[in-house]
Amino acid sequence: MTIYYRVLRTVKRLTAAALLLPLLAQADGLYWATEGPGTPDNGDGTRFSRTQISLTLPLVTRGNRQESVTSSAHMDATEFSWEGTTAAQNDYYWLSLPLEYRQRRGRSSEFLIRVEPGLMTDLAAIDSDSLAVNLDLTGRLYQQGGSFWELGLTVNREFGDFNPRPVVSFAWKATRDTEALLGFPRTRIQTRWSDSLSTFVHIRPAGGVWQEEIQGLTGTYRVSYSNWKAGFGGEFHWRGPVWLTAELGQLRHRRIKATDDTDAGVSATPGEDTYWQAGLQLRY
Repeated sequence: MTIYYRVLRTVKRLTAAALLLPLLAQADGLYWATEGPGTPDNGDGTRFSRTQISLTLPLVTRGNRQESVTSSAHMDATEFSWEGTTAAQNDYYWLSLPLEYRQRRGRSSEFLIRVEPGLMTDLAAIDSDSLAVNLDLTGRLYQQGGSFWELGLTVNREFGDFNPRPVVSFAWKATRDTEALLGFPRTRIQTRWSDSLSTFVHIRPAGGVWQEEIQGLTGTYRVSYSNWKAGFGGEFHWRGPVWLTAELGQLRHRRIKATDDTDAGVSATPGEDTYWQAGLQLRY
């Protein structure tokens, strides 16, 4: 009987933890987002905006109670409108293969590796400088009821660079219908109102880095963009595995920079502005 109750507690903990996992990553699907346009607070240019289309499709999922591996194919297509400059005029792409490995370490801990190798390019400049890797190395410490701490390290181009940063967050079910993730680099609180409707608020980085070639000039150039999104939105079950999602929010701490190999170039600090995003999520 003692073994039975231990197994039952473990199953309950895993089940409760699984309910929290959608808080940690954007679901597979198609998304369209737009920012601004607005006037930069300082720096080059007179107006600035961005439009982005993202597509993520699942590839392989394998696993058991102790470990699992999931993979997908991902593409971002980004277009900037930076009036008053001749920089960042191309279409920019991030083409990647996200891979996640999870391993249970006993009844109360788990180890995760998220690796996302890819190309950051305008499709004209594709060389060794276009290769990049996002990397998360984290561990989770589970508590009673399925809540957990996640601690580790992240290197992610969404910050506008590839500097390592800490991951510190806590996830739990605040109520029967509300799940919360508080921490860095992502915070999200989601409430389910029915089996087909939920709402959320969240804070996350949403920048990028790209290599490019500029017509008439020699060499490759780099565009980097950083910002933080703070928004609210909703998700509605449409049919089958397809959900409709939309969100609206504010952009903070924005920075756009276009440089050559000597780090000479133009930069600006776009002001606080609004953004909106709509999409089709795939949930299997």
